[in-house]
Amino acid sequence: MRCTELHPCTNNHVMEVPIMTFYGYMKRNYYNKEGRKADLANDMAGDEAEFPTRVGIKDRDGHGVIRGYLESCRACDACLEVFEECWEEYEKCEKSRSNKNSSRR
Repeated sequence: MRCTELHPCTNNHVMEVPIMTFYGYMKRNYYNKEGRKADLANDMAGDEAEFPTRVGIKDRDGHGVIRGYLESCRACDACLEVFEECWEEYEKCEKSRSNKNSSRR
């Protein structure tokens, strides 16, 4: 976290929560676990050299970049469905974190 400014009412430093990438979200929540979402996370980690690890919600068309990558790897329909579910969760999580960060200012 980094200090972004002083809070106008308290003069305390306001800390900014950094945005997590989709890769980071999946590793944090599903890596080395069991289930469909864990299968995706484990596959992503196994392909870390090629997977777009630095792409996230703040990137222009981050969703499209990752989906395009999965399609280029010939991911099956079930994998793409899991990706869509996980991306939706990821978006909600990051928007929630962003809102909490904004309310601290």
